[in-house]
Amino acid sequence: MAHVKRSVPEEPVKLKVKKGDLVEVISGKDKGKQGEILQAMPKENKVIVKGANMMVKHTKDRPSRAPGASGPNNVIKGGRIEKEAPLFASKVMVVCPNCKRPTRVGYDFKEGDEKLSRRKFRKCKHPDCGKSIDTV
Repeated sequence: MAHVKRSVPEEPVKLKVKKGDLVEVISGKDKGKQGEILQAMPKENKVIVKGANMMVKHTKDRPSRAPGASGPNNVIKGGRIEKEAPLFASKVMVVCPNCKRPTRVGYDFKEGDEKLSRRKFRKCKHPDCGKSIDTV
């Protein structure tokens, strides 16, 4: 089976997740794992989740590029480096901080008396919860 390269969307997609959100992976090899979003990339429609989609990079020993550095003490060690790889944003769901379940994200507005006090915030879409996901 031939490998098909996925196309990058022409315009940035509105992600319903933010950096620092607790999310759960809903499909793939890490299904069921929960982790914090380390980086959100709306242009690629991807996120990096702590502890999920781990990849291993093998590196060789290499000399340091610091000026005036020489000798065996200035060698950067090689080995196996494990780090998180990006996941598509559609593969993760936000975990509601109130009901502790993965949930779809809805939006609502907070009304106030002052000028510019109408603020948009994210809320849990579970019928028995419905509370704010953001700290408003």
